[in-house]
Amino acid sequence: MSEYFINTLENGIRLVTVPMPQLHAAELVCYLAVGGRNEPAEFSGISHFLEHMIFRGTAEYATSTDLERAFEAIGGAVNASTDAETTCFHSRIHPDYLADGLALFASMLRRPLFNDIDVERRIILEEAREDYNEKEVQINLDNLMVNLLWPGHPLGDSLIGTPETLARIDRTALEDYYRNWYLPQNLVICACGRIKQDQLLEQVEREFGDWAPQPLQKAEPAPVVDSSVPKCCWVADSDSQISVQLAFPLAGRRDERTLALRVLRRLLSWGGGARLPLRLREQLGLTYAVEANCSMLDDTGYLVIDLAVAPENLQQSLAELLQVLQELREQPVPDEELEATVRGYLFDLDFSRDQTEALAVRYGWGLQANYLRTLEQDRSELQQITADQLQQVAAEVLRPEALKLVVVGPWTAADRAAVERLIGC
Repeated sequence: MSEYFINTLENGIRLVTVPMPQLHAAELVCYLAVGGRNEPAEFSGISHFLEHMIFRGTAEYATSTDLERAFEAIGGAVNASTDAETTCFHSRIHPDYLADGLALFASMLRRPLFNDIDVERRIILEEAREDYNEKEVQINLDNLMVNLLWPGHPLGDSLIGTPETLARIDRTALEDYYRNWYLPQNLVICACGRIKQDQLLEQVEREFGDWAPQPLQKAEPAPVVDSSVPKCCWVADSDSQISVQLAFPLAGRRDERTLALRVLRRLLSWGGGARLPLRLREQLGLTYAVEANCSMLDDTGYLVIDLAVAPENLQQSLAELLQVLQELREQPVPDEELEATVRGYLFDLDFSRDQTEALAVRYGWGLQANYLRTLEQDRSELQQITADQLQQVAAEVLRPEALKLVVVGPWTAADRAAVERLIGC
């Protein structure tokens, strides 16, 4: 049996059906290919703002409360998110109410009212304030890091925007942005659960089939990240700990090394026995949590490591962390460690077969992102990864001269001087 089925409507909407007949719930997800990288500088944050406004009433449901209650009536819990490339609307539903769920999403995506813009602006401003300290200084590590990687490009801006850009976003700006990007050929609809392909196709055609396509804009390509010298960003903040983020630029998710990079990420921090928590937490007691992740965009990205430490542990923690990375560059991963890491990855792939959300991301987002990979593809390629391959990828990516560092907290001038000597910043 196929893992998924794809259909395309005449207006360009793409559908992904993921049959999971053993389940009693379904996940219905709408992925629009629009996010932070599509935004003009003067309206930074408008993708996220528009995502919020889609909930502020539709032609059929006057208020957000009416809309939420309509989803709850079919077993739903509607939510949404915005990232650099995608806006995602999703809800769990009862499989018997697929038609109702699609009608609700059609109402949201096709017939929003843009009610209460100023109220929603105040809510988003409250959300944005979480990124600033009491002195109105930006302290969000992710925002500081993307600005270090892609200064002057939309990818280098906060997804929420700033108080200044949010103040500029009015009804005209929202409606123009909506008309430019909320288009049928920019939409993927994915249903995972006790759903049949012909059923999804028929009901999407009924709700979305007459949505006329319009010319679609293209996102600005990502600039090449300077990987010739390390770069640092230091922000003083009155906290009890110092938050640290290190990053190494990547070429994007279509890079042939992507799966190997995900294995490296697991070697670094997936579980208590992974290298970073083992060294920094279990053996040395320098931090409570350290985590590595890969942010993979279409044509760029970065491998990132986050940790928080007491001020007196900053220098030692970074020295030990860099030593772990050096070992990955210079020494093959022992067979036993590699086998355990791959085995854990394979377990997670099997577990995802029972998770509607995981399969919606794999196949729905995967189709939208032009990165649709089956479980069997990942299983097969994982079992072919070698220690030599991982060492080569580590040597290519985890280069000291490519490192980017953000430090936020109560650091001292002596800390800064010592760390910058350590990394050559």
